[in-house]
Amino acid sequence: MTDDTTKFWEMIDHLRVAMMTTQTPNGLESRPMSAYVDKDAHTITFITRLDSSKTDDLQNDAHVNLAFADTSANKYVSVTGTARVARDPVRQKALWNAFAEAWMPEGPEAPTTALIDVTPASATIWDSPGKIAMLIKVARANLTQTPPHDDNVTRVTL
Repeated sequence: MTDDTTKFWEMIDHLRVAMMTTQTPNGLESRPMSAYVDKDAHTITFITRLDSSKTDDLQNDAHVNLAFADTSANKYVSVTGTARVARDPVRQKALWNAFAEAWMPEGPEAPTTALIDVTPASATIWDSPGKIAMLIKVARANLTQTPPHDDNVTRVTL
């Protein structure tokens, strides 16, 4: 893997929660979801209810966007890819935790429990300096009336 690809997988593994955007009949819709990152399988997985609106959305259009953010550290990742809904009770059980249990009390092996596997195609990474450095950039931009140059953006093909 290139350094940028490694950085991508490390960042999303650390960030953990993504806003998953799907195409609905009424337009785009985003919702927060816990991400399970498997860089060896080149997959980002989410536990879901099989009978949810997002699984319906994915049947009509498998393209998704995942947005990860750590605002306190100025780190952001936007991922485009394709998703597929899968039933895999063994993996579901392995990924199960208290958060999944809260939304799906039927358990990991229930017929209503499923996974969404996202295969990323590309990503944009914003790995900005810390808050103090960012405040200095903003102050400099305001004083000079010149927008700051964002040299901390990386585009990655996965």
